[in-house]
Amino acid sequence: MDRTREYGTAFAVALVHVGLLSAGFLILADQFSFPEILRVSSVERLTLFRQNQGLIVPAYYMMGLSGLTQIMLAVLFHQSFARSGSTLLTAALVAGVLAGAFQMMGFMRWPIAVPYLAEQMAAAGSDETRNVVALLEGLLNRYAGMVVGEHLGFLAQGAWTVLISLAMFRGTLFAWPYGLVGLVLGGLIAVSAMEQLGGPFEAIGFLSAPVSAAWLGWLAMCGVSLARTQADGKGPRFFIFSALALAVLMGGLTATAMM
Repeated sequence: MDRTREYGTAFAVALVHVGLLSAGFLILADQFSFPEILRVSSVERLTLFRQNQGLIVPAYYMMGLSGLTQIMLAVLFHQSFARSGSTLLTAALVAGVLAGAFQMMGFMRWPIAVPYLAEQMAAAGSDETRNVVALLEGLLNRYAGMVVGEHLGFLAQGAWTVLISLAMFRGTLFAWPYGLVGLVLGGLIAVSAMEQLGGPFEAIGFLSAPVSAAWLGWLAMCGVSLARTQADGKGPRFFIFSALALAVLMGGLTATAMM
């Protein structure tokens, strides 16, 4: 069966996914001290949010939409492998859909719920009121952000990446280096999800931004590989130019995230 249309669609969605997350991250890093702002006090976070709300809300909405593109990618990759009944691919599909849902729920609190809390904090006439608003925002940040968006989201994203990477070794759709790189990145993403458990796990918090950025580079190159795949499902060979493109894209995005 000719699946070139599905391959092309997966390529386009992968680029949109990378674009949404990259653009959102760059705006938030400049206007909202992201991601460090997520670990400061509620008062400081809401104050800065209100100051730059006009840019912060659209940026978070873009990142929230990446949850939808993640779900689309999970479905498109599942169809691209064209192996009906595969337990591995079915598990990958479930993990990919959950990753998108968790991430969307985490990001969407910012354009929907946080503006209300920021208004209440600004209008608070007493320390008691400010403390209550801060408590509510802190609880929302820990549950919707740290539990759902980050911990569960990263676990599901890591699982999807690992499972898809394992599937890459079992056919000709992708060259094996994509599977190898994906296994490493997926494992690191899953490990970085442990940061939200606190205690000694906080030491691995530095992994999140660079690994997520490198993952975007890997995903973009997987999309490029799919776009070049033949109608019979045989992917392009992995030559020196593919290796250089993968290294440059992953390295460039990682360097940008660390700036």
